Amino acid sequence: MKKFASVIMILVATFLFSNSLAFASDKSKKVEFTRDVVVNGTEVKKGKYTVSFDEQASEVSIFQGDKLIAKSKARKGQRKTKATATEIMVVKRDSSNMLKGIILEGEVETILLGDETVNVTPQ
Repeated sequence: MKKFASVIMILVATFLFSNSLAFASDKSKKVEFTRDVVVNGTEVKKGKYTVSFDEQASEVSIFQGDKLIAKSKARKGQRKTKATATEIMVVKRDSSNMLKGIILEGEVETILLGDETVNVTPQ
């Protein structure tokens, strides 16, 4: 009976651990913007930032240290191959560079900002 209870406890622990991994869908990487970009109406100056994508909330957040600089709705797009480098996609609108997508190095997804579909150019 003790052996049966031990097996049940191990199965429960394994189930809980695997579920917690499934919900940990945030992706964060260090990114350097080589020019000023606009994210959801907020200007992000060129420099080094941490970009975090929360798939559950469909949001991308840009941090400088612990300070949240900008946040935007985002969705995931699929690529055929893993990215060999981080790419920043911008659209020139008036005199501003609007951030429209980020491809993180080593990932097979593209993070697309906003809801509309646009043609983008890598930075």
